Amino acid sequence: MGALVITALAGLGNAALIGLINVGAESAAQAEPVGPVMILIYVCTFGFFYVANKTSLKEANRYVQRRLTALRARVVGKIQHAPLRALEQIGQGEALAVIAQETNYLAQNLPLFVSAIQSAFLLAFLLFYIAVLSLPSFLVLVGFTVAGLFFFWNRRAALDREMGRVHHYETAMMNGLANFTEGFQEIRLNADKNDALFRAFTVVVDELETAVRGVGTRWVVLMEFCNAFLYALAGVVIFVLPMFFDGYTDVIYKIAAAVIFSLGPVTAITSATHLYAKAETGLGHVYRIEKRLDAMTVSTAQSGDGVDLRGFQQIEFQGVTFSYRDDADDAVFTFGPWDFVLRRGEIVFLVGGNGSGKSTATKLMCGLYRPDAGRIMVDGTEITPSSIQDYRELFAAIFPDFHLFDRLHGLQDVEPLRVDEMLARMELDTKVTFTNGQFSTTDLSTGQRKRLAMAAALLEDREIYLFDEWAADQDPHFREIFYRELLPNLRRQGKTVIAVTHDDRYWSLCDRRLTLDFGTVRSEEAGAIDASRAT
Repeated sequence: MGALVITALAGLGNAALIGLINVGAESAAQAEPVGPVMILIYVCTFGFFYVANKTSLKEANRYVQRRLTALRARVVGKIQHAPLRALEQIGQGEALAVIAQETNYLAQNLPLFVSAIQSAFLLAFLLFYIAVLSLPSFLVLVGFTVAGLFFFWNRRAALDREMGRVHHYETAMMNGLANFTEGFQEIRLNADKNDALFRAFTVVVDELETAVRGVGTRWVVLMEFCNAFLYALAGVVIFVLPMFFDGYTDVIYKIAAAVIFSLGPVTAITSATHLYAKAETGLGHVYRIEKRLDAMTVSTAQSGDGVDLRGFQQIEFQGVTFSYRDDADDAVFTFGPWDFVLRRGEIVFLVGGNGSGKSTATKLMCGLYRPDAGRIMVDGTEITPSSIQDYRELFAAIFPDFHLFDRLHGLQDVEPLRVDEMLARMELDTKVTFTNGQFSTTDLSTGQRKRLAMAAALLEDREIYLFDEWAADQDPHFREIFYRELLPNLRRQGKTVIAVTHDDRYWSLCDRRLTLDFGTVRSEEAGAIDASRAT
């Protein structure tokens, strides 16, 4: 509110300067000297305008940046607590476009917005000045202006719709760029795939160009209308009004000067209108993303209700069912119903072909997906939305698409010696060091990155460890260590291990094996267990 008041004062100072210029010009026309008082008033008014203008920009920038920071924090906070399926359906490209691109656009064009607001106040003061000079002229000009604004805002509504199309294609373009960066290895090995991906990207870029060109065309029409309108307004003042009002010639040059001075403010407002329309469209998308996140997020105590599940003995999945759905809400793949008991201190292998539901099963197990039907019981107590986070805290997981952090977030007090020992255990001590709470590098091979992720997971000391194809990128030496040393050692500590694996030569080393086949699950005992179990 303070920034708006200061901006209004800057506009008032600008209008006062125009009035003083007219008074000085009138004195000069009548060959009357301009006294020192008038000069002092002009200098003071100029100083007032300069300070108010500078302060309004500063205050507006501070206010907008504070609001944008709060907006970003609010959206990211909702993403932080959103269900995994909500984020998967929104998509990375749209989330990045909304959080970074749209909010940055408003911040970068802030000076133009502030200038437009000042210009609006200046126009209001100029109209008041014209009303003081000649009320009939004021009424004619206002009527003429209202008719012009009516046309302008109707055309701008169509422009807003075009801006929505531009946002859609910008999001599609960012998703297309992600295909090139994230799928670089695959497309470099397949020229046909590379070319097809590029053709699809050029189609999106062409559609974006068409949409942007359409916006530009509409904008040019609006700008040309505004320029023509201003000169038409000046023509009315100079050529038409003197024909109808007696004594008008005494003030015509003052009104003409006011109209001429309004050219700049009107241009500033119309220029900012285009930027404002884009910013408004962008913020509209931000709020729509928020609504989607709100609609898909179950109201829970996100930090948990303080239920201590760490001493659990068994977790029972009763009639658990989950479906992936299309935009029409029709199920395209259904997992379950699934009945299964997970016991403390056992090693369970999940096996099955591609598309059999292994990844879905792991996400249901650790609570990242909420079942559509059925329930999860921990020692006879059902996991509810209010206790789901406490349940998730039982797990440490490494998924195929894992993200490797360069810091041990959440383990700020960990002893550096423990980290060094874990790096040595993962045979990474010659590649990575841990200094000032940060790993020296994450630029490693895929297998090494997984071992560094394993080191971080083991330091978390969770009750259940979930590894999805962790050994797939390891050499034979470390694959042996994983199956014959790491997993049995976790079992000896009373930890429960769930591992998705295709390494059938090691299947005898688990306690139970779950075979998945297109959403159905079959449980079977694995047979002989590694000799380490006897110890």
